[in-house]
Amino acid sequence: MTSVKRTLAIIGLCFLSLIHLTLARTHEAASQSGLISVQDAIAALPECAIPCLRAAMATSSCDADDFDCLCRDTKYYRDSSHCVHRECTVRQALTAKNLTYEMCGHPAKGDGALVPTFFAFFALAVLAVALRLIARAVTKAYFWWDDAANFCAAACCAAYTGLNVDLISIGLGEQVWFVQFGNITRILQGFYANMLLYTLTRFFVRCSMILFYMRIFPANEGTTDGLGRMVVASLVFNFIYNAAFFFAVMFQCRPIPYYWYEWEGAQPDAAVPMEGHCGNGSTLMWVAATTGIAFDLWLTILPFPQLLSLNLYWKRKLLATVMFMVGIVVIIISAIRLKTINRYTRTANFTKETAPLCLWSGIELDLGVVCPCLPSFRLLFKKMFPTAMASGDGSSHRYRLDPISAAGPNDVVDDEETGPGRGEGPGTRLSRPTEEREVYDGGSFDSAARLVPDAQDAPVPPPGDEESQISRNDWRKR
Repeated sequence: MTSVKRTLAIIGLCFLSLIHLTLARTHEAASQSGLISVQDAIAALPECAIPCLRAAMATSSCDADDFDCLCRDTKYYRDSSHCVHRECTVRQALTAKNLTYEMCGHPAKGDGALVPTFFAFFALAVLAVALRLIARAVTKAYFWWDDAANFCAAACCAAYTGLNVDLISIGLGEQVWFVQFGNITRILQGFYANMLLYTLTRFFVRCSMILFYMRIFPANEGTTDGLGRMVVASLVFNFIYNAAFFFAVMFQCRPIPYYWYEWEGAQPDAAVPMEGHCGNGSTLMWVAATTGIAFDLWLTILPFPQLLSLNLYWKRKLLATVMFMVGIVVIIISAIRLKTINRYTRTANFTKETAPLCLWSGIELDLGVVCPCLPSFRLLFKKMFPTAMASGDGSSHRYRLDPISAAGPNDVVDDEETGPGRGEGPGTRLSRPTEEREVYDGGSFDSAARLVPDAQDAPVPPPGDEESQISRNDWRKR
């Protein structure tokens, strides 16, 4: 009789899950569904786990043959889990949890929404960059450094999306005990690359915004002199800030490969037994995330004091506000990402909890690429819908948007007012051909130009002065 009771106890222990489940199946249902047989479970269950299950069974209120009760017993799960983690290696503990999880009828299941979401937001970024390219072609504007930075950011987004889709195919988003041991290491290698790609992409996104500000607010131009200096200072800070975090992420573990081998360390059954040391990754991620939000907020609001001082028509104000709001959305997503960082740094189920962090980081990067492209859309829509985009406010203060990037350094510029001449590249006063010139009431800004007074508002030499015969256009050139 004692032997029969012992046999029933062992079979019941094999069915016990190391985590709490709300649904369970009986031994007969599990066998019929083909999940796993009792005999296979007994043969595969690590020996180190059996004493732990037996000890937890002694304090459980469930009978040994009541599998539904055992799979739902929270106290049994807690006691047995602590014991298994203490007595078994990581691989043995994961194997035991995998077997009992399947015995209780909980199959492996990832998040099916991850891949479509990654592709959807990446497609949005690609569309924004494509429209930016079209706008450059339509307005005959040549590329400058802000365009190059934006394209580099988009390329990094492509690499980030592709890497995460590959990681999802090998177990990212699934419970860690359902992931093959070799794939766990690959996922950690991929996440390490993700952190470096994230830092690099954010660097290029911020560079694109700052260089755009440098186009429209040069550091040596009159009333924007102070703002221009702040823009240049922001560019320098962006380089130092991202370089510091890039190398901090790269060398957070010594040796570097210990980052993806740390999960099993130097245990006897480890694929690559390795000893090493990692810094406080949680602190690093929190500092990087919070300071990044502060820096992004600074870059978003940086140009608005200057813009608000302009007599902009309401449509221009609306467009500027839209760009501001997209920047705020990116900051909000960065704040949401903080919650996923908290979950990732506090869990042992890292293949499951890494997925939301990777996803929200990807959304942040993709929308970050979209934001610097928005000013280019206005020029494109101006060409497509000239009536809808017309200012129409009849202000007496008329400004021409002098396009910085409308001609290359060696391109001939022909204009009725100024006559033929050669462009001087970004940062100089150029004129488009007459049919491409845009005149705005109250002024405006876009990614291909900066605000300058029109010729009719240029200072006129006083009568009797030796330069009184100089035309307005020649005077303006001086």
